[in-house]
Amino acid sequence: MKKKDLTGQKFGLLTVLKKTDKRICGGCIVWECLCECGNTTEVSSGNLYSGHTISCGCYKREISSKVCKGVFTKHGHGKTGKSTSTYISWLHMRDRCNNPNNKSYENYGGRGICVCKRWNSFNSFLKDMGERPKGTSIDRIDVNGNYEPSNCRWATVKEQNNNKRKVTV
Repeated sequence: MKKKDLTGQKFGLLTVLKKTDKRICGGCIVWECLCECGNTTEVSSGNLYSGHTISCGCYKREISSKVCKGVFTKHGHGKTGKSTSTYISWLHMRDRCNNPNNKSYENYGGRGICVCKRWNSFNSFLKDMGERPKGTSIDRIDVNGNYEPSNCRWATVKEQNNNKRKVTV
């Protein structure tokens, strides 16, 4: 079976550089990846596709240090095993714009919709959007615009249904 070449693809903070000669159990390919922090790391195809590995480890260290300093513990957004709906919305928004393997990518990142650089930080996103109210999800006011403070709101399903782009078949 021919394996897909992931060279150049982006998964979280990682960009795939090249395939290594290594394999892990089940014959899964191991890839050399460049992290946005500048470090390189080796990651299996399975961990890239599943989103289990999104950085060289720098992201986890950064989050852990913030939890230890109380940045997330106040709101519970980064506590292990307990993510809030606001944090999950932020993760999903970024994934559908940045991950070509996300099932919704073609309607977001594939159309050129991106997340503003400020919102690469969850704290900035939370400061701009506030906590996600119950019964809402993130909505772009201009459906062809990017995810950014001036174009986003928390909206109900009804509000979002009234704000869809026209798709011609």
